Amino acid sequence: MGTILLLSVSSCTNSQHRTAELAKSHLEQSVDNPKQLKIISISDPDSVFGTTYFTGQEQKNIMIIMGQVTKNIMKRTNNFENFNTDDAYVIDLAGRQMRANSEIRELLLNQTNNREWTGWKVKVDFQAVNHTGLEYKAERWYFINKDVSQVIKTLELPLP
Repeated sequence: MGTILLLSVSSCTNSQHRTAELAKSHLEQSVDNPKQLKIISISDPDSVFGTTYFTGQEQKNIMIIMGQVTKNIMKRTNNFENFNTDDAYVIDLAGRQMRANSEIRELLLNQTNNREWTGWKVKVDFQAVNHTGLEYKAERWYFINKDVSQVIKTLELPLP
């Protein structure tokens, strides 16, 4: 019986390692300048139940991050009193925040009480350079299928 448990734990650890590697590979292929990509951290992969599954704490952290991004934009623009359309950082950050807000709204509206295990999720914090040469930070959540063969969905949040 102990051997079966050991094999099960080993299999789980292997799947978790492959999950993190698949997320990292996907990220490298999806950024504009992969050679300038800096991975800050990769979370331990966790079981997921659908592609909209976030724990209460994860939802809270997502809302905190989005609030910090808003505060950063408001501070940099003096509450939009000094909004400068030539400020590439603010324009890029605001655009990434609007895309994330749209995805978050969709996720919250489409949450289900699915109790069936559907795969894995992992969060990657990174720094990258976009197509205009602007450096930015973000966290990207990856939802990956059970057999760790493909990315099902991603959610990217800008970091201030």
